Amino acid sequence: MSTIEKSLESYLKTLCSKAEEVGASEAVAISVADVVVDERVRLKCLVPVCSFYGRNLMCPPNVMSIPEFKSVLKGYHGAILIGTDPILPKPPEKLESLSGLSEAWKTTKPVINGEEQQSTTVTDYFHTLRDDWEKLEGVISHIESLCISEGYPFAAGLSAGGCLLCDECVGYQSGLPCRHPFRARPSMEAMGIDVVATARKAGLHVGFAQGEPRRWVGLILVD
Repeated sequence: MSTIEKSLESYLKTLCSKAEEVGASEAVAISVADVVVDERVRLKCLVPVCSFYGRNLMCPPNVMSIPEFKSVLKGYHGAILIGTDPILPKPPEKLESLSGLSEAWKTTKPVINGEEQQSTTVTDYFHTLRDDWEKLEGVISHIESLCISEGYPFAAGLSAGGCLLCDECVGYQSGLPCRHPFRARPSMEAMGIDVVATARKAGLHVGFAQGEPRRWVGLILVD
């Protein structure tokens, strides 16, 4: 291992500690070679079609293609995975008992679109998830800025899920710029990263089985 590689490895460990200090529940240094990119992840944006697809500036098809991202990824030498744990241990029973994706969409669509204002177990659950997402966004932004200020100018953070900084994104077809250009980040999934497989390689548990708690996972590429 070269001196430069040893220096980066040590720095990544420092970044992990910093991330946990500012709100991450876990932060793990990983090799860029362990970042799993799979075209099937992008397929899941369309089957079934995600409500953010084509409408959110940080989601496909408004972000770079998977081949472009693969090419960019080759230029990086280090990364850290950041995880936050939601406050709620698992989805509410109303969501757990749904038998299919179409039923889940009917239940969650009003909440996601900001139409349902009355407090219910579902709205409370999603508000908690959004708060936790904002915590992850804050950690990523902080660590990315720290990297840049300490001599790693190509540091780039990737968030989780669709960008939730605005109740409704200005959208690609509006021609308007992002309202939060220095905070908004594409998600790992938007870049085609298999989050579950990547997290597994890092020893960080991520699951979607019934009854499991949901957690957000982000990535910071460092170079």
